[in-house]
Amino acid sequence: MELADVMAQGRGTPKLDNDTSGAFREADFMAIMLSEITNQDPFEPTETAKMVENMQKLQELSNSKFEKFRDDIRWAQDIVGKEVTANQQFLTPEEKEGLEVRGINPDAGFGLVDGKIDSYKVVGENVWVSIGGKDYPIDNIQQIKPPGTDTAGYTGLADSLLGNKITYIDEEFQLHTGKVDSVSWNGDEINLIVAGELVPFSNVRGMSL
Repeated sequence: MELADVMAQGRGTPKLDNDTSGAFREADFMAIMLSEITNQDPFEPTETAKMVENMQKLQELSNSKFEKFRDDIRWAQDIVGKEVTANQQFLTPEEKEGLEVRGINPDAGFGLVDGKIDSYKVVGENVWVSIGGKDYPIDNIQQIKPPGTDTAGYTGLADSLLGNKITYIDEEFQLHTGKVDSVSWNGDEINLIVAGELVPFSNVRGMSL
């Protein structure tokens, strides 16, 4: 049975605990292996090598998701108190109600919202930030507004970015990751030098470990 089939059936999908240090635990591995063995065709059993390959693919996927989850938490910690622009969410009434039951107050709509991030929360494996009493997925943050000419704010921001890895978009909205080599101010916006390229601060989409 193919890995995609197991995932599609929703059986054995690894779960990430907020306090775990590993994304893929032994229990997850055993659950998925048992699912593959149980659901395979007895006349055409899955070869051991193929099963191991499937487990490796799942390991890589799970680790990638956990790394993003961890980076999202760090990013949320760094942007609390900052002025941002965020996308509203397109939600059906049922989806909105489902989120509210889980303690999330989503902002349903199609527009952009400007405001200061007051706090963040972790619900399941997702990180949400709060702006004016409404909650937004951290991936919906489109722009972080620089602190103007405030010296203390500029210095603090430079210190938090310099030497760290960030995720940013280019002019074609393609995602890239790189280490911040230097930070400068052009009078209107903070600019970063990442791998020798100039990156406007508004293009930053996240920080990485």
